[in-house]
Amino acid sequence: MTSGELHAILVPFGITFYSIVFLLSVLGNFIVLSICYRSIKRKVGSLKWFIANLAVADLTFVFLSILDLVSYLSRTWVGGQISCKLQSFFIEACYTVSITTLSIISFERLKAVVEPLHTITITPARIYGKLIATWSMSVVIASPLLFAYQTQTDANGKVSCTNNKFGDLGRQVYYGIHTIFFFFVPLVYMIYVQRKIFISLRSSTKVFPKQNSFTTVRSKRHLKAAKPLFVLTMAFAACWSPFICVRGLIYIHLADEGYIWRASQLLIFLNTMLDPILYGIYGERENFKAILKRFIPCAKCQTRALEELSRSTQSQMATNNEKNCYPWPVYKQQYSLWLYCCT
Repeated sequence: MTSGELHAILVPFGITFYSIVFLLSVLGNFIVLSICYRSIKRKVGSLKWFIANLAVADLTFVFLSILDLVSYLSRTWVGGQISCKLQSFFIEACYTVSITTLSIISFERLKAVVEPLHTITITPARIYGKLIATWSMSVVIASPLLFAYQTQTDANGKVSCTNNKFGDLGRQVYYGIHTIFFFFVPLVYMIYVQRKIFISLRSSTKVFPKQNSFTTVRSKRHLKAAKPLFVLTMAFAACWSPFICVRGLIYIHLADEGYIWRASQLLIFLNTMLDPILYGIYGERENFKAILKRFIPCAKCQTRALEELSRSTQSQMATNNEKNCYPWPVYKQQYSLWLYCCT
């Protein structure tokens, strides 16, 4: 197969893959934000705030990627100098926010397990402070890219958005430091925390085999909170590791920006879709179901519900047939089913 034939196959596949992931990512992250909003209204909890923060970073990343798709299809950068700088800056900031947020969630979960009274000291001011600090630090870390990225025009008039202003040494130093302190170190820390959480929960079961109901409920609650954190961490590592490695190889001139580089970019884009899906499966399954029901046409749900109601109340309706009316309990059941389907 020639390179032209391979290109003709991979480009439509990449565009289709991007479109599907884009739609599912936007839908999933908005659902996560809705769940977190409803939960935060009921009570203050740090986990929901940080999950919402992760969803905001994912959504920002997704919408910023549109510029890359348009530029790839048109074979030239179409946004101008300002958009080149801002897009590259915010994409790197969103990545830093994501991994920092996962690290903070890991820390909060560990404190909740080993120090049960820690959750009592959590206040909205402390949560807001951590969120502001996360974004502020990420903005500072990504700020050199505002200088590094600029548009360049080649001899054929093709415009590209590159960080060539950094130079080889500048790229190697900046991305090398960033990879160590904002990928490997947080990843090792999160894996360590996950291991410590599961060991702590397992050891408490062995030490207190005859646990009271409070201890059992507490352990189950912490385990339920630890599972989504574990899968989110593993998904982040699996999707970002190839990109980090390939980018490092490119900047030390051991790889080029070919199909492997494009595939690694699609993989990190996939992570924005996996976050809400995994969170819905392992963390908020029931809330996900409740919100997804709003996307199902109300009439179809009511039809199925009324059929069930008809079968279950047939005898009761027969006794009231002479009065040509439904007894109050039937009206009440119909109203409850309507609420279930349409609210």
